[in-house]
Order: sequence, then structure tokens, then C-alpha cells
Amino acid sequence: MRILYGYSNCTDKTYNRIVSERNVPTMVPDQKYHSLMIKGFSQNGAEVRAFSGLPINRAVTSRKLVREKDEKEGNAYFHYITTLNYPGVRQLMIFFGAFFGIMRIKKDKETFAVCDGLNAAIAAAFSFACRLRRIPCIAIVTDLPEMFDSGRLRKKASNFLLRRFDGYVFLTEYMNEYLGKNKPYIVLEGHVDPTVCDPNPEASYEEQTGEKIVLYAGNIHTKYGIGTLAEGFALADIPDAILKVYGDGDYRERLKSLCEKHPNIRYMGRSGNEVIVREEQKASLLVNPRPTAPEYTKYSFPSKNMEYMVSGTPTMTTKLPGMPAEYYPYVYLLEDETSDGVANKLREIFSQPFEERKKKAADARRFVLENKSNIIQARKILDFLSREFFDN
Repeated sequence: MRILYGYSNCTDKTYNRIVSERNVPTMVPDQKYHSLMIKGFSQNGAEVRAFSGLPINRAVTSRKLVREKDEKEGNAYFHYITTLNYPGVRQLMIFFGAFFGIMRIKKDKETFAVCDGLNAAIAAAFSFACRLRRIPCIAIVTDLPEMFDSGRLRKKASNFLLRRFDGYVFLTEYMNEYLGKNKPYIVLEGHVDPTVCDPNPEASYEEQTGEKIVLYAGNIHTKYGIGTLAEGFALADIPDAILKVYGDGDYRERLKSLCEKHPNIRYMGRSGNEVIVREEQKASLLVNPRPTAPEYTKYSFPSKNMEYMVSGTPTMTTKLPGMPAEYYPYVYLLEDETSDGVANKLREIFSQPFEERKKKAADARRFVLENKSNIIQARKILDFLSREFFDN
């Protein structure tokens, strides 16, 4: 099977080089998502032909000509579209580069196209070119245009493009209800990297020193419940417990003020992915306090939750509407989303023996590795493509 893959990312090696000039070369979620998906397709025996406009803009580099050598990794071939680094011009060049790339590709009866449905230039090129070539084309939809802080015209254009695909990969069932076009789709909340965490990590801080590290890593915006987490942690007053927060956002200054009042709350700033993964494995509890009331939570499944679960450290999360019930036994559910609710839940969790908490975490890790790895999720998409567009 051949997969034509459209996105604006690259191999991890090239990505790390591109962002190396930044102060903190973190890997953004879409790079991790698509890189793992391509590896999953490749490891399932599919030949992947990726067309990319590269994750480069004026904020990343001042160079006017963006050009990278094409690459090959296993069964995956990466073609990087040469562009001029000017707004508008860059998007047009990405569109035409991807469009003519697909028009020239050798096609057989098991050729399918998969693309990032939220990348306007790539989505438009894939949609139009695949229609002309009669290649089934599905969109991966990791968010909905209505949830973006973008202009009305841009939202309308994105919605128009999304409705032109032959099928979809959604993060939640609610996404299909939103698009409502009765086209083939599959729901995959995301995927985990089986290699990202050490299967035999060093002992946790709790085992080494008795310190119970509660950790949050990600955007520290007020809307994500960071304030509720910090205030609830302070209220819980658990002996030997320390809250560590990694990331950046609009709650940063208020968090720093809380740290001054409460020495056991520590703002750690931003760190690279390797540091975060190591700290997650050494913590006692990983927390995602995202409120469930906002409408957008129906259409998202935080990659953070999967990253937490594969770490082998217990996870506490709110009962997000987009999270299937099959996850419930493997996490601690925070249903009272107030500071008092956080405090009570933390006390309840840490009243349990260490070994009991450790077993819950081990079960969660086993669950996602056996059911949600990038290889398994990619296999589900390949089966979906064959079933819906080839067998018929």
C-alpha cells in the first residue's frame, strides 16, 4: 500500500536542527503527532510519500529561501517543498508544490492520501489533486476551525476545505456530529510512542527521598485550570508533597506569586522534551486539570494524557467529554473541578499505598502500549482505508 502524506513537518532529525536556534528547542504537538503516524505507517509495511512545506516561518528564521534536501527513513520518503519565506507567497508555493507532486506521482490501485486537514495550503492541494487523480483522500482532524482564535473568513475557508475530503480521522465522536456529512470516518484519540519512556526508569523521587512530586507540563494558561490546580494543591497541605509546573502562558506571573507564598509550589519554566519525559517518570502524580465546561473539550483529546499514561506514573485528569470510558479505570478522575475538589482528590490519592498507586500506573502504561501505540493506530487507519475505499 502507498500512502501520500501531506503536512508541514519533517523528520525529527531535521526538525531538531531547524529549531536549534531557539532558546528551548521543544517539539510541538503536531510534529510529534505526524512524525509518529508516518513511522507507524512505515512499520506496518506501507510506503509513505510525504509532501511538506516545512515548519518554518518568519518567526523561526530570517532566511528568504527555504530549501531542505529530501530524506528517506525506512519506507518513508520526505519531499520538502522549496518556498520563499514571505507570508502568502510561502502558502501559494506549498500549495502548488504539493499539487503538482501528487499529479506526478505514480498511482496504483492501493494508493491513498492522508493529510493534515487543518493545514490550509496542504489540505487544498491534496483535496483538489486527489480528486483529479481519483485517489481516495482522508483528512486527519485534530481540532475544529470554530475553536481557533482566527478570523471569520479563515474559519469559513477551513470548514469548506474539510468538507471536501472522502473520509476522516477524528479525535472524538463529537467531531463527526459537527461535520455531519455522513462520510466514512474513524475515531482515534491519538497515539503514544512506545520508545519515548525508559521501560526501566530510575527510582522515583518518592522512593529515593520521600518527596511526592505532583507535576504538570504544558501550556500554563488560565483557561486550562492551572490556577485551580495550584490553589487546590496548596489547600491539600500534603506532607512532603511538591507541585512542579513546567511550561509558559498567561498564568505565569500569578503562579510565580503563589510560589513565593508556598515554597512547595515550584515554577520550573520551559524545558526540552527529554527533560520533561524524565521528570514525568520520576514524579508521583501527573495532572491535567483542564476544565470540562468549555465547548472545545468535546472536540479534543489532549495528547498530554497519553504522554502521561505511557510514562508509568499515575495520572489525574478531569472527566473530559472527548475521553472514552475505556480510559476511566486507568486514571484518577477529578470530577469536582474546584480548588477544594482538587485538594480532596489529592488527599484521596495520596492516602493510598505507594504500591497501589504504582500498579494503577503500570496498568495504564500497559493499556496505551497495547491499544494506542502509533503502530497500532496506523494499522487501524490502513485497515479503514482498505475497507472503505478498496474492498468496495
